[in-house]
Amino acid sequence: MVWLFWGLGSALALATADALLKRFFSQLTPYGMTLVRLGYALPILNLGWLWTTRPELGPRFLPAVGAALPLEAAASLLYMAALRRAPLSLCAPLMAFTPLCLVLTGWLVLGEAPNLWGAIGIFAIAAGSYLLNLPEQRQGWLAPWTALWTRPGLRWMLGAAGLYAVTSALGKLAVLQSSPTFFGIFYPTVFGGTMLAGYPWSSRPGRQLLERPGWGLLLGVCMAVSILCHFHGIQQAPAAYLIAVKRTSLLFSVLYGGLWLGEANLGGRILGAGCMVTGVMFISLWG
Repeated sequence: MVWLFWGLGSALALATADALLKRFFSQLTPYGMTLVRLGYALPILNLGWLWTTRPELGPRFLPAVGAALPLEAAASLLYMAALRRAPLSLCAPLMAFTPLCLVLTGWLVLGEAPNLWGAIGIFAIAAGSYLLNLPEQRQGWLAPWTALWTRPGLRWMLGAAGLYAVTSALGKLAVLQSSPTFFGIFYPTVFGGTMLAGYPWSSRPGRQLLERPGWGLLLGVCMAVSILCHFHGIQQAPAAYLIAVKRTSLLFSVLYGGLWLGEANLGGRILGAGCMVTGVMFISLWG
């Protein structure tokens, strides 16, 4: 059961990183926020090369990485734009739509229909997304759902969740063609280099990325811990089990938003996020 603690550690560290970004770096552009998240994490993460050996890479490893990188960049920018614009406790739970998108793409592309548990999971995610925006109900009973698309921050997070559904599948392929620990260090490093390649074209001065080095270092530690916990856990348990536990980060994000950032409607958002996490677990474990 050690993998359970790895999964919870990854979830808590990820939610903490998002809260730090929202609290101390949301004055930056989405691109700047991405660079802060990567720039402080990569030096810490790359210490892992000291005890990581390069495995034999399968023939589909590089194509999978090459296909994932532009989608990862788009998803990251949308994620940061949503985090910058919308309350953390409202936008973070929408990442529950990533496993839902994986179910839908499996149905559309492969004809794999979800079983009863999967259908219950889909319903729970839909119900949870309704509860997140329950105050909107005074504008009509469909308003809590239409708000997911009409509010810019939420719309961008839904786009990120859809893209992450694709990059998750490509990432799983790349892990199968290499090893979890190697990919856990290699991929963020390559992705960071890809994003930094656009830095000379950015109009933002570099000093803005270094304005709060103490909080930036803590953010980097949280991101590195989240990534390393994820890939240590995935070696000890089925991926679906670990991902289901990791999605408890949605609840941690709601608590950070309400208790630290002072965001409203904490009770309703906890209930909504709880429904969505339950839906993710049904889909991941039995769907």
